[in-house]
Amino acid sequence: MDNKKRGYLFFVAGVCLYSFSDAIMKYFMPLYGVHQVTFFRTIFRFILFLLMAVYRRVNPLKTNRIKENILRAVLATCGTYSFMCAYNYSPMVDVFVIGLTTGIFVIPLSIWILKEKFHIQNAVAILLGFSGICLALRPNGEISQLGILFAVTGAIISALNQVLVKRLAFTESELTIIFYHHLLLVAISFFIGATTLKAIPANHAMILFCGGLLGAFAQYFIIHAFKLSTSSGLASAGYVMLIPNIMFDFFLYDKIPDICIISGLGLILLGTLRAFRVQSQL
Repeated sequence: MDNKKRGYLFFVAGVCLYSFSDAIMKYFMPLYGVHQVTFFRTIFRFILFLLMAVYRRVNPLKTNRIKENILRAVLATCGTYSFMCAYNYSPMVDVFVIGLTTGIFVIPLSIWILKEKFHIQNAVAILLGFSGICLALRPNGEISQLGILFAVTGAIISALNQVLVKRLAFTESELTIIFYHHLLLVAISFFIGATTLKAIPANHAMILFCGGLLGAFAQYFIIHAFKLSTSSGLASAGYVMLIPNIMFDFFLYDKIPDICIISGLGLILLGTLRAFRVQSQL
């Protein structure tokens, strides 16, 4: 298997791990608030990355591209909070669907900034995946204007972030790219949520730690994928996050997927397989 196909599989694995991590975090948000959960998720990830840096005996902050790393950290943080604001104004499903237009924005940005070649198969895979998401989730259109504004802003910022990660991946290590973002996010989430922090029971802290651990591996896998493949080639892989979410609904809440969800999954898998097969041609 060539590097680009391996990169695609790393991205899929990272997206699936993110889904598990996000499910844990969303469960605790009503109990402890968005900022506190974000802070604990980020600090637990940060501790793991710090241990990795110590084990490898490297300084993850050492770089010749500090401005780009800081820009990437700012973009990633702004994207995170854009979606949080969108969830405050609109139904989660509608925001989630708009957020997944990130893959659509990645292709033109990759061609413009990274000078990647346009491949029709990547565009087809993204359209199939996005159609599958819309069919499976069936957004009701109740999203407010502010919700649309924040969600679309988050999607564009996320696309820019992915392209910048690919640009940094040519010379920077995974730890360096991750470290700058987490330093900024820890500082901001603590500053914003400092007045609302409250004690967390040990069992809840352990579950949050596991969620942070899964998120850490997810982020490492995704950034490693950018070292192996193109950003436009990986754009369609994000739609597979629907699969773990449906599994959660089935095993935890006894929700049986209907014909629309099954059909949507079929479109997502078809688009993913097309994109995976074409990786070696990029």
